[in-house]
Parts: sequence; structure tokens; C-alpha cells
Amino acid sequence: MKLIENLLYIDLDRVLMKKIALLLIFGILVSGCISVEKEKPQETPTETETPIKTEPPQEITVEQKFASYSSYPVDVTPNAKAYDFVPENMENFYLTETQKKILEEKGFVVIPAYSKQFYEVYKGCRENNIPIFVTTDSMLHTYHIMYDYTLRILEVKKFLEDLETLTQSMLNASIEQYNSSEGKIKEAARKNVAYFSVAMKLLNENYKVSDLVKKEVDEELSLIKKHKGFSFSPIFGYREDYSQYVPRGHYTRSEDLERYFKAMMWYGRIMFRLEPGKTPEMIEKGREETRQAILIVLSLKNKELELWDRIYEPTVFFVGKTDDLNVYEYKAIIKKVYGDSIDDIEEKLDEFIEEAKKYRDPKINSSFVYDIEKPEDVTKGFRFMGQRFIPDSYMFQQLVYNKVLQYQGNDRPFTMVPSQAGPIRGFPRGLDVFAVLGSEEALNILEEEGDTDYIKYDEQMEKLRDEFSSLNENDWTQNLYWNWLYSLLPLIDEGKEGYPEFMQNKAWTRKELFTALGSWTELRHDTILYAKQSYTIKATAMPTPPEMTKGYVEPQPYVYARLASLTKMTREGLEERGLLLDEYKTKLEELENLLLKLKTISEKELENKTLSDEEYGLIWNIGETLEQLCTFETAVESEADESIEIIADVHTDTNTSQVLEEGVGNAFTILVIVNVEGKTYITEGAVFSYYEFKWPMSDRLTDEKWQEMEKPELPKWTEEFIS
Repeated sequence: MKLIENLLYIDLDRVLMKKIALLLIFGILVSGCISVEKEKPQETPTETETPIKTEPPQEITVEQKFASYSSYPVDVTPNAKAYDFVPENMENFYLTETQKKILEEKGFVVIPAYSKQFYEVYKGCRENNIPIFVTTDSMLHTYHIMYDYTLRILEVKKFLEDLETLTQSMLNASIEQYNSSEGKIKEAARKNVAYFSVAMKLLNENYKVSDLVKKEVDEELSLIKKHKGFSFSPIFGYREDYSQYVPRGHYTRSEDLERYFKAMMWYGRIMFRLEPGKTPEMIEKGREETRQAILIVLSLKNKELELWDRIYEPTVFFVGKTDDLNVYEYKAIIKKVYGDSIDDIEEKLDEFIEEAKKYRDPKINSSFVYDIEKPEDVTKGFRFMGQRFIPDSYMFQQLVYNKVLQYQGNDRPFTMVPSQAGPIRGFPRGLDVFAVLGSEEALNILEEEGDTDYIKYDEQMEKLRDEFSSLNENDWTQNLYWNWLYSLLPLIDEGKEGYPEFMQNKAWTRKELFTALGSWTELRHDTILYAKQSYTIKATAMPTPPEMTKGYVEPQPYVYARLASLTKMTREGLEERGLLLDEYKTKLEELENLLLKLKTISEKELENKTLSDEEYGLIWNIGETLEQLCTFETAVESEADESIEIIADVHTDTNTSQVLEEGVGNAFTILVIVNVEGKTYITEGAVFSYYEFKWPMSDRLTDEKWQEMEKPELPKWTEEFIS
């Protein structure tokens, strides 16, 4: 099956047309919906853009990007000189025999260290006259800081106030609908009062909830506060994962961010389903929830829709579009089925449901679903501010049960979990993402460690590789999330002919994979609120006075070029809409310029050209430069930001009630033997440390907990280059 971008243009009222013409409602991968052989009713409540057909019978050509992407070209023919790993300055480093052996065999070695920031390593090198090795890790981390801090400040300064105003307005409208209706519509409006009251209470703990819904709201809030895992929602009756409401990622940094996180998580997860089952009871449940959804959409008048847009559109730029049906699609269906006005929702409710079922299915299951159900059927419906489709969660969904079936090996690999259906692939791994994106080494490691020994794994991996290999630059740069992943692709390109000696071995290939995983972990951390998480279906030396030494830049010009383009897109996209503070604009400009200089240095290194004194000076002062870029006067920070250690849960297994945690620890030290102007010596730099482990879903980890706890073991496959 082929990946396409699903675009949807909705014919709305003329008053709204100008505002939303540029806001397209959906760009997702359309293949690979979860399917099973049986169905049982639910038991519990490149470059150029072209017209693309949507699932409803429409065709459009509309500009859908928040900002344009312009790529910086790389012009290089790698031809670095060969040299032996015999450095002139070995005596300046205190190394164990194992470290010396790895260094002499591979040309580099990574050493666990305790640096809280990347720039600390480089400032230490400068103070101690150690030649510097500028890593892609340090630059990827710097972009993470820009992305994360920019998103934080927007959430606090812009989105939170709009969210509070929107919630109050929707709550008032729901109360009016309740007072003016009767029968089933009145009950649907009452439940919407409860729905928006929960959000209002999460935003403002002093809000007084109406006696009309107080009981259900209090019970709902109690479950959110306990956040233990799956429980039946007092308002909606189906299972909800209340462990998701633990503020984490950067949302622990202030009370405002915590309030915003909880309310947006509620809006992002709660479903108004179309038809959650085929029994009369489930069909009626779908009608009930759809009545609520229609009433909500009818309440979104000009002012409310503008507020909704002001939150949704910028977050689409950062993360992506929802894969659930949303406001615009429901408005379009209402107009098609009911016309310009609705006298009686009930009259054509079944027709509305049938029309809505023709629209796209959700591609990521983020709820409790049995393997005898079809997730695309039982979870399909409306979400007020649905969580976003991200490609890596889609990959995960396709590489766990029940897309991938029972274990066929004789060991206990990381991905295997016991279940009523036998041993199944309950967990994905970060390596799966990069295997799909083309890394043969990632796939080799998965095979070595038994994580591919499942029925249908190979088939699913092949399908995913085919889908993602067909994407062009326009697909990859549709928003900042996809673009960040796009910047990591050169790291997993294993063709390194003409590159320096230390880059032409399996150990370096694994080190670059380690870097990609560290940066991807930061991406998942920064977007933990918006990104739709996948779920496994339930189965059944003495210092000397500083004197500049000539250092080296990790020669990855394509990484620096793509990061520079990503940084430019971030700046321009936010600046055009008045969402960028002056300090952040300046820092993004400075980062872009730095990345372009590193690209040029890399090109020179690969073609054996001598660097200028200014370029050597840039390397020598990289620690101070990075510190300046990562330090903000206007920021939402806490003590947790004093360390680069962050954690993100990225997948939930309902069979074991555990989550997959991806963590970045302290910056590790890397020593690399390089050849500079005919001299061979050891340089020092900073790289990510990366961890992957399972953890109880009832205790989803925050950055603060992660920074305090003893770290798990590093991945076994890193032994080849870490000592």
C-alpha cells in the first residue's frame, strides 16, 4: 500500500472561509488500518503539491503548509584522506585498556560521563586545551531546546488564555442547549455540560460545577487525580486511560503548563464515537455520543471557531494534524445531511452517522480495544481537539499485536509479553522506527536480539519500508515534527565511502543510530501532550593555560543543512503569524547561521580543504556559543531544566499495563581520532546517552523522577563503542 497525504477542504459559511482556507484538515498516512478476521460487538462502554483525492468524494488543490520549506544545498564529493589511528596526544588522556583498544581499533570511543549540559563538555575542553570534536548530537540537542522553549512560551502566553475562554464559551453554550431542548437532545446537552465542566475544572480548580452534573464531574476528576490506568468513565461509560493525565514532558515546569496539559489531554483523548459496536446497545451508544458531537459543533460559532483555530493551527505546525474526525469535517457533514439549519437532530441522525463513517479511519489506536474488535470501527468518531497523527506511533501500531502476531523463538526478547493469546509482540522498540526508515543496522540489532521473531513481523516491516521510502521532500517537511525526523535520516545512511576512517565501520554506524535515537527521544518528549500514543491491543588531567587547538566538526553536512532549513522554517512560520518573541527570533537566526557554518566546515573536511582561522575559532568557542543559544531570559523553566536528562513514554501495552519509556541521560564523552592538516590526534566532544525500558503505566515518569532515579542498563548493542 502507498502512503499519501489526505487533504480535506470543507465548504463552510462564507464568514469562515477566509480564515480556514489555508488550514487543511488532514495529512496522514492512509494505509495499514488494523484489521482482524472476526468482529465482535464491543463488550464495554516532492517538491510539488498536487491535487489529492480525499476519502469523501472530493478533490482539491490548496496550500496546506503553515510555512514553506526551502532546503539548503550540499555540494560535496567526499574524499577524506586515509590515515592510521595513531594519535600524537594519547598521553594526554587517562584511558582504561579497554577504552584504548576500542579507540585504536575503531578510531573513536564513547565514555559514560556526568555532564548535565552539552556545552559543559566543550567549555571543559577549551579550559584544558583539549582539541574539540563538534558533534551532530550537540546541534540536534540545541534545536530541541529552541523547539521546546518556543512551544512552552506559546502555550503559556497564547494558547492557555484562548483555551480558558473557549472552554467557558462552550460550557455556556451547552447549558443554553440543555435549557432549550428536551428528550434525548436534552440529555446529550447535559452530558456536554459535564464534559466541558471537567475541562473547566482542570483549568480552574476554583470553578463551581453546576449541581446538574456535579456527581459525574467529581467522579471523573477523582479518576484523573488518581491517574492509575484504565477505568470506566463516569460520563461516557467506556474505558479511559487515566494514567495519561499525569503532567510530564515540559508540562511539569509551571502550574500554568500543568493546567493546560490536563485540559488539552482531556480534549485530545475523549471520544464521541459513531458506532462502537453492532449490538442494539452499542448502536444506540453511538447515537448518544454523536448527538453530543453535533451539539458541540453547532456551538462553535465564529468567535469559538476562531479560538479553536488559534490553538489548533499552530500546534499542527509543531506536531501535525489529528487523525480523528474533527470540527471541520463534522461541520461539512452537518451541512450535507441537514442543510443550512437543523430543526431536529434526531430526524437524520442515522443518515449523519452513515455519512461520517465514509470518512477516513483513525490510523493510531490510543484506547482500550480487544483483539476481536476492529479499532478503526470502535474508536471512529469525533474528538474536540484530537491528538495528532505522528509517523512513529503509526509504525509502532503496525509492529505490535495484532498486526504482528505470536512469538516464534525460544528466548525472552524485550518486545515479548505474555497474554491470553500466548507470547505476543506487546512492545515496539525505538530501533523499529529507524529500521522502517531504512537503517539496516537497526534491523540487524532487532534480529540479533530476537525482536523480529514473530509471525508477520517481516511482512509488516517490508510494507512500512515501502510506504516510507516513497515519501518525497514535500511529505517530510509538512510540519516541524516530520521535518525533525527528516533531519535525522542522514545519520542512518550507511554509505560512508570517502568519509574519514573513524566513520567507516559498524561501530560508528551504531553510534550514529544511538544519536538518532537520542534526538528522537527529545522529539517525543517535547510533543508528549499532542502526539497520539500507540497502544497494543488487549490479547485476550592537570589544566594548562588555554591556547587554541585546531578541532574538528563531525562531517555530516546533510544533517546540518536539514537542521538549518528546519530552523528557518520554524522561525518564519511563527514570525508570519505574530507568534515569535524577539529573543526567540534572534536565537533561531543565530542557530541557523551556526548550522550553515558547520555545513561549510564539513564540506571542507570531506574534500581535504584547510579551514580558516575563523572556522577553527568557531570550533574552539563552541561551548560558549551553545551555552548562549540554550540560555533564555524569557522562558518557562524549573530546576529540571538544569539537566539535559528527559524522559518520554511512547507506547502503552494493555496486556501488561506497562509503558515503553525512552530516556536521555547525561551527556557522554566521545573521543575521536581525526586527521587535521596532516596531524593525527584525539579530539573530544559530547554525545547523547539513550535508554529504553518498560515501566508501570500507573507511574508514567516525569523528568524530575527520571533525573533522581538510578539509570537502567544501556542497550546491549552499544557495547561495541561505549566503555
